[in-house]
Amino acid sequence: MAGDINLFREAMKNSDEMPRIAIIGGTGEFGRLFAKVFKESGCRVVVTGRSVVKGERAAQSIGVEFSNDNVKAAKDADITIVCVPIESTVEVIEEVAPHIRPGGLLMDFTSVKVEPVQAMTEHAPEGVEVLGAHPMFGPRVTGLEGQIIIFTPVRGGRWTDFLKGFFKEHRARLFISTPEEHDKVMAVVQGLTHFAYITTASTIRRLGQDVEESRRFASPVYELMLDFIARIVGQNPRLYAQIQIHNPFVSEVHETFIREAEALKSIVACKDAGGFVKTMTESARIFKDVDSSMGKSDKAISALTQELKRLKESVGCEVALRHIYSGAVHLGRVVSVDPEIVVLECQGKKTRLKLSNIELLDDETRLGWKKGHLGVRQMDFSYVFPVDVDEDFLAEFISNSRGTIVSGRVVDVFRGDQIPVGCKSITLRFETLESGDADFIKRVLSGLGGKMR
Repeated sequence: MAGDINLFREAMKNSDEMPRIAIIGGTGEFGRLFAKVFKESGCRVVVTGRSVVKGERAAQSIGVEFSNDNVKAAKDADITIVCVPIESTVEVIEEVAPHIRPGGLLMDFTSVKVEPVQAMTEHAPEGVEVLGAHPMFGPRVTGLEGQIIIFTPVRGGRWTDFLKGFFKEHRARLFISTPEEHDKVMAVVQGLTHFAYITTASTIRRLGQDVEESRRFASPVYELMLDFIARIVGQNPRLYAQIQIHNPFVSEVHETFIREAEALKSIVACKDAGGFVKTMTESARIFKDVDSSMGKSDKAISALTQELKRLKESVGCEVALRHIYSGAVHLGRVVSVDPEIVVLECQGKKTRLKLSNIELLDDETRLGWKKGHLGVRQMDFSYVFPVDVDEDFLAEFISNSRGTIVSGRVVDVFRGDQIPVGCKSITLRFETLESGDADFIKRVLSGLGGKMR
């Protein structure tokens, strides 16, 4: 992998080495995300889409090219990425694959791999690299760091190695698999999970149970489960339908799930406590480190209340809240907090934010954001001290006494007729982030024996 990173870094040094990337279907949310990431890394990017108006607007917002001709875009590219809905993927691959030039790379970004990889292998000419890819995240992420992407390479080469280095350089977690292995695992990771969650939501709907009413009686585990279910059912239903339909191994997973549900239902109906215990105990054995899972879930449960507690303790104080999807930072004084909404006030304007959409930044990050976006205040303080006081130490001491004081230095030392004998006037200049810093500096200078001039 180190060689892949070096290849990417060498290409970065020479713009002529950076690939031209065509993202077929790149005007959608996911395509725009990757167009932006590739563009920011120095790649030349063109996106395609069916709507010229929408496509040109999307391309302009990112600073990339737009084309409504898939074949032309693929012909001119070093790397062609098919990024269209799953049901259209094979059709689009058949359209563009024959036109990829030798030495180029054809890849797809879909949640299933057997069908697309087979189509790319069949229709791409000899000498064309073929790479299946599955980013295990959605378009709402703000960066690649820590995100998982799975590669299923078939024909490797220069651009495959380049992309491995690209994702490693961006600190994504890259895993290599085969199309078959990928789809078998995803039939459980996605197929079973989505199937179970959507079925649970449908069951609650059929029972006529008010979800918000049920939260009043909820355990933390139920609260988390509802939030995860809402996360699934609140997203693109066509995408989730296609994941279920196009994964060739999902059917077996569904049948097994239903058999197990029927078996457990029968155990309960027969009041067979022993059978229930046996099923639960045997199922627990598949988790090799139950304590670790307990710890992770405890953290998740704690997170539900910890941030709310910290915000309640911050009422009347300044905080910075970052929107977890847009990345926008909201700075202001906390006016009120409840389990759903926090109200901030800044310069007389109040902003309501949903707790589920924000994260509370720590003080160091908050102050760094203020310095970068709002700038610093510069203030001078002139005090009379005994002549043997070390003014440089005084500036350093005060600067280190409070995190919101960015810097401090001596700008003037004066001895004259108007200064008492045995004393000197010291003028210190401080750069600060908060208005309250001035009163703090005055208290320290006075407390150390200084007299304001």
